[in-house]
Amino acid sequence: MRKWQWCLHIVSVLALAWLAVFCFGGTQRAAAATTLDDGLYVVPAKIIKADSSATSTANQFFGDQAAVRVKDNQATVLLISNGAQYIKSMTIDGQSAKLVKTVDGQAIYQTVLPKLTSPLPATFSLTTPVGKMQESARLTLAWAKAEKDGTSTATADLISQATKLATAAASSASSAVSVPKATKTTTSSTTKSTAAKTVKTTPTTQYWKYQVLKGDAMTPSDANQYYTHTAKVTPTTTGYRVTLTVSYAKSLKLGAKAVVPKTIDGAAVPASHVTYGQTSKNYTMTYWFTIQQTSELTAKLIPGQIHVTVPMMNISETFPIRFRFAASGSTTAATAAAVAALP
Repeated sequence: MRKWQWCLHIVSVLALAWLAVFCFGGTQRAAAATTLDDGLYVVPAKIIKADSSATSTANQFFGDQAAVRVKDNQATVLLISNGAQYIKSMTIDGQSAKLVKTVDGQAIYQTVLPKLTSPLPATFSLTTPVGKMQESARLTLAWAKAEKDGTSTATADLISQATKLATAAASSASSAVSVPKATKTTTSSTTKSTAAKTVKTTPTTQYWKYQVLKGDAMTPSDANQYYTHTAKVTPTTTGYRVTLTVSYAKSLKLGAKAVVPKTIDGAAVPASHVTYGQTSKNYTMTYWFTIQQTSELTAKLIPGQIHVTVPMMNISETFPIRFRFAASGSTTAATAAAVAALP
């Protein structure tokens, strides 16, 4: 009998010990993951895919730290992004992220979380030369690794904290995309040489404003924002050369040859008609085609095709576009750009 009672005693002790460990351990994990004292924090952040822990393609447009204000166990999160030109809008945990300010090309987005949880569902509306795209992902915030940066909960202090992170990110980005001096000198020299030649041989050069439309609708193509909207029309011995220019920010991370012209007005664009270049912040691409009379620019919408490659989105496709030119040209690029509206 005493042996039986002793066995029951041991079982009871083990059961209580197991229950204590379970309850204490569970509470500790939840507390570490979901509660922080009021104040400002720097929290490791990362964008992962919606269906796995793999890094999302959208992650490259965000810093790896977020500025966070915790108050009453709710969080105001400020994310730093170098892809404001690429991200049209985004939502975090079902709420629209608000653009607070930009610092040296870095955008600061704000979202408010009712609880300190992670990961959080996120959606990104992206604008690329090929059109609008929707990317689903998740935002992870490593609350357990949050570093407290002060006890203040003032909005001004939170923005100041985010500004410091943005400034640091801008400094890193600037170093990453700096262009060697030799490249700049070569580009500048080439530009001056071309300009000098233009003045001598083409005194009647004109500039025409234009718009890039969709291939199947009378509305602007998403590619429209990457064209400069002013074409250079230069007289030649057989007619005119029409030069178009594409320019897009390096921060979009599309690569130096993301846009390749394929056809214009039904004719293929030879590689010899295409020139790629760059500035400290942008990639550029110019290409040209010929016409016999300038009236051909306004006689109809001029069809074309461009091939666009977006590595991070695994896109490599050819898209139809159409060019709509102004009723007449201008003697300077500035005058052409000032044309109020196209026909």
